[in-house]
Amino acid sequence: MSEAPNNRVTGFVMPVGNGAVGKTSLALTLERSTLPEGWQSVIAGLQKSQNLEFRYVTDVIEVMGTPYRVMHQYLVPPGQKSVEITNRERSFEDVLRIYQSIIRRVDVVLVSYKITDLDTYNDIEYWLEKINPIIHPKTIFILVGTHLDMDEQREVTDPIIKNGTAYASGLLKNLQPEWKGHVTSMEVSNTSGENIDRLRRLISGAILVACGVQVHG
Repeated sequence: MSEAPNNRVTGFVMPVGNGAVGKTSLALTLERSTLPEGWQSVIAGLQKSQNLEFRYVTDVIEVMGTPYRVMHQYLVPPGQKSVEITNRERSFEDVLRIYQSIIRRVDVVLVSYKITDLDTYNDIEYWLEKINPIIHPKTIFILVGTHLDMDEQREVTDPIIKNGTAYASGLLKNLQPEWKGHVTSMEVSNTSGENIDRLRRLISGAILVACGVQVHG
């Protein structure tokens, strides 16, 4: 595989979900695993926005013999719902309203939940409805279960995930009839790093699909 492919694709990725499910940690874990040497300390020293955080991941993926360099640009909003805000912090809805005019498209949505907290999974419908205004017909959705290292405390089982994936796909088609993307799922641990590389590759492939690259013959 070429180390510097000429085919370069940039995709915009937004993790959504309740507060404290690991959205920011997930983006950081993915970013730190792929940054060039010396850049981690530079990125870590940058001042973060209190509203929308930005993270960057690079990957190289080969599709039918053609290598692509894929840039993930993560837009990480807060996980607080508007009904939960009681201070001067901004909710997800506030941030979406502020940035909606400049976020032209989101190619991949990571709908995040804790496998140890069924309530965070049951809120998936809420986040799908709220993210709907900035998706496009090819946006790919990945249901990402975090805290896989705490599997012995699991509340979200495989049958629940299977049913939820099918339900999410139906809901998205109802919300936006022209949507032609798909919904898949994966579980990871930001602590142990389990499945992080697999998730990165899945996101890279999803970005290519969302950007119109044919990934299957």
